Amino acid sequence: MQHFYFLLGLGALVAVAFIVSLLRRFRQRNRLPYRVDTCLLSPPQRAFVAVLERAVGQEYRVYAKVRAADIIEVERRGDRRARERAAERLAKQVFDFLICTRESSAIACAVNLAPRSRLSRRPPRNGLDRICAAAKLPFVRFRESDVYSVVEIEEQVFSAMQALRIRPRADEPSAQDTREALRDLSDVIGEKIPEPRRIKPPAPAATPTSSTDRAAPSTPIPIKPRTRTEPRLHLDEDLDIGPDVRMAEPRIEVEFDEDRPRRARM
Repeated sequence: MQHFYFLLGLGALVAVAFIVSLLRRFRQRNRLPYRVDTCLLSPPQRAFVAVLERAVGQEYRVYAKVRAADIIEVERRGDRRARERAAERLAKQVFDFLICTRESSAIACAVNLAPRSRLSRRPPRNGLDRICAAAKLPFVRFRESDVYSVVEIEEQVFSAMQALRIRPRADEPSAQDTREALRDLSDVIGEKIPEPRRIKPPAPAATPTSSTDRAAPSTPIPIKPRTRTEPRLHLDEDLDIGPDVRMAEPRIEVEFDEDRPRRARM
């Protein structure tokens, strides 16, 4: 009987261990195999990017860890199989640093940092150099080192950019200089423009308050039209009608309104 309980307990332990192992495997299958890195750049890359930013100046920005497929595309020519092979080769390439203009984010140059090597000081070349040459993208490689020269990095980067005429001309002013010049010009123009004079408005005329102060309105006098009166007959002497008496010759006088004395206008 004791053996029976012993075997029963042993079987229960085996069953529990089996269930636990199944749960662990199930969790491991459902868990995605991802893990975040602590830093974007390695210590040698951080040391190099500080010198690279000083070499290119304030006119450019430096971006890190840029995929080649994000800035280079495969042209639609040739057969489909050749384009697929070119896209596969491009998807595997990554630029350590990408230099772009600050104003328009135009791509200027790509830079890769090769690991140290005791055999050769020159950085190795691979298919990425051929891809950049075909795409006409300036590409420069540097070796990891304890000390970097700002002048040497500047010469190599701008030499590659000058080969494709990407470096801005020296006679073109920068955006900051242009803004300062426009600000100075606006200040000079503002000083030359005089301030407008303030003109006092005329005082309103005093209006009479009493009825006596108000002047009576003048009424126009109508002008009588020029009229002509009927002629009248005048005799110099009284008429004495008789057989031997001759009648005096009558005289006709015409009197116009103009001959009458005019009344003075009020």
